Amino acid sequence: MTKQLLIILLFPFLIFSQSNSDCKKEIIERDNYYYNGCLNYEGEPEGIGYEKKSTESQIQIFSGYFKNGEFYSGELSVNFESGEKRLINYLDYANKLISNEIYEWSDGDKKQTFYKAGKKFKEIITNGPGDTEGLIIERSFEGNEIIETRNTDNNRVPEDIIGDKEFIEIKLIQNKNQYRIPIEFITREGSSFTVPILFDTGATNFLIGYKLYQDLLEKCEITDLKVKSKGGGVGSEFITKYIKIKELKIGDYLIKNVVAFVPISKDQDGNYINDMLLGIGFLRKFHDVSWSLNNNIMTFSK
Repeated sequence: MTKQLLIILLFPFLIFSQSNSDCKKEIIERDNYYYNGCLNYEGEPEGIGYEKKSTESQIQIFSGYFKNGEFYSGELSVNFESGEKRLINYLDYANKLISNEIYEWSDGDKKQTFYKAGKKFKEIITNGPGDTEGLIIERSFEGNEIIETRNTDNNRVPEDIIGDKEFIEIKLIQNKNQYRIPIEFITREGSSFTVPILFDTGATNFLIGYKLYQDLLEKCEITDLKVKSKGGGVGSEFITKYIKIKELKIGDYLIKNVVAFVPISKDQDGNYINDMLLGIGFLRKFHDVSWSLNNNIMTFSK
């Protein structure tokens, strides 16, 4: 389905001269054209005004400041016959200098773009209804580098790791070729319970099984991020959602705002998924992590 485009602009207040703001508003009206605002001595738009132009395929509305009969700065709104809508905030219309804008499609997807000195420096994309509803992607543009973060990622925030030590060492729980990290979940009352969770270098995120999720709902502070996706392996597929756990502990470190995802649908046999995996994505909350296979110790550095 073709997306219908809606661009909504964040329009800062423009400061005009006293003479323009106090001018007598005049109206020009002719076929497919309407203007209401300040005019110069030649009867052309000059100063604050509102201009509307109509064609068979679209209606353009200019609202802001006019100079020498032409739109100079402010908000341009375009309503297309197809139902699409476009709004752009111009600092300088002739030179196409934009301050910021928001694109919103008919399916609910939205993109905010921010400019500085005419160059794009940040954009935020929010997904509407669909397989990844609620996903927020933020991109920062620094020179030739693009830095991308998502609200479903465990990003490093130094303030989220609380502890006196620069690093801690955790003895992994080994069972044959499997290694588990003891995770201590903090309850609302301040008590805790520990769950050994399988460490999987092939996993990208922190997977919480459905049974553990039910316990977290009852006992711990968690937030539903309102993001859903599809998960699964060969021959199976299930719906997952993302949550944020207020705090948990690994050794002497208290870790805040941990993102995990939870299977919320049943597998092909009609059972909820209770697998639990701690993947590489979780480790990105730390400054550094190392694993000594011979000593069976994982070192976390804040």
